[in-house]
Amino acid sequence: MLLWLLLPVVLVAVAVIYKVWDMVSALSTEFMGPIPCTLEDPDSTTAVSCPTIFDAPTKALSCIIPAYNEEARLSSTLDEALAYLQRRRDRQGPQFTYEIIIVDDGSKDGTARVATSYTRKYGIDTVRLLRVSANRGKGHAVKRGMLVARGEYCLLMDADGATRFSDLEKLEAELDKILQPSFGRPPASRAATGDTQGPLGVAYGSRAHLAKDAVVKRTRLRNLLTQGFHFLVYFVAGTRVKDTQCGFKLFTRRAAAILFSNMRLQRWCFDVELLYLADQLQIPVCEVCVNWTEMPGSKIRATSVLLMATELLILKVMYQVLGIWAIHSELTLRKKAS
Repeated sequence: MLLWLLLPVVLVAVAVIYKVWDMVSALSTEFMGPIPCTLEDPDSTTAVSCPTIFDAPTKALSCIIPAYNEEARLSSTLDEALAYLQRRRDRQGPQFTYEIIIVDDGSKDGTARVATSYTRKYGIDTVRLLRVSANRGKGHAVKRGMLVARGEYCLLMDADGATRFSDLEKLEAELDKILQPSFGRPPASRAATGDTQGPLGVAYGSRAHLAKDAVVKRTRLRNLLTQGFHFLVYFVAGTRVKDTQCGFKLFTRRAAAILFSNMRLQRWCFDVELLYLADQLQIPVCEVCVNWTEMPGSKIRATSVLLMATELLILKVMYQVLGIWAIHSELTLRKKAS
C-alpha cells in the first residue's frame, strides 16, 4: 500500500527532474550556438551587418528595449526616450550620439510594425529593430541586443516605460563613482599589460525605496511570493543589490560585453545571473533609486513565479554546486566573437 502511495510522488519528482534537466540542456546548447536574429532595414532588401559589442564603440549610448507583444505600450516609451535623447544632444552637442535597439522577441502582435515605423522616421542609424526568430524570453532578447550594441554605455530599459527615462542621469552619476579601469588591477598595472579596453561598472536601477508602499498594496500571497523570491536571490547572489528585477540598468561597454557573453538564463532571472557574474568577476555594481510607476499589462503569472524559482536553483547548482557552467575570460570571449 505504501508503495502505491509513494509511486505518484516518485513519478512527479522524476518528471520535474527531467523537465529541469531539459531546461539546462537547452540553455547550454543555445549558449554555444544561439538561435538566429536579424537586424532589419525596412527600406532595403539587403541584410544589415550586425556589429559586435567587442568592436570599438561608435555611439555614446545604446538603449536596448526587449519587446514581446508590446504593440500597445512601445510607442509612448519610444516617444519619451527619443524626446529626452534629442534634448540632451541639443544640450551636449553632436558628440552625444545614441541608438535605440528594439529586440522583438518573436512577438505575435504588431510590435515589429511599431518599431519599423520609428526606424523609418528616425533612420536605422538611430532606431534599430532586431528580430529574434522565436520567443525565448526577456533575458535572451536583452542579450541579443547587448551583443550588437555600438554604445560606450549600454542601457537596458523595459518597453512599458515604467521608469522615468531621465533617471538615466542618476545611473550615470552613481556609475561614474564606482568605475574601475580593469578587473581589480590598478591603472599602472593596466598600462603595463596593455589593458586599455575601457572601464568596468554596472548601475542597477532600484525600486527598493518603494517597498513599504508596495507591501501595503499587495495581497498576502503576493507578499509571500516576493519574500520567497528575495530569499532565493540571497541564497544565490547574496544581498549586494536589494532590487535585482527593475528593468532599468546601465553598463559600461566592457562590462556588458563580458557579462552578457557569459550569461545563460533566458527568461526572468537573468538579472540575478548578471549580478552573480559581476561578483565573481569583481566588476563593481551600485544600486540607484529611480522613479517607477506600475504599468498595466504585466506578463508575470503564477507559473512565472515557479519558473523564476527554478531558474534560481539552476543557477545555484550549475555554477556553485556542480561547477558545470564556467565563466569565460575576456580573451576567450573576444576570440569567440571574432
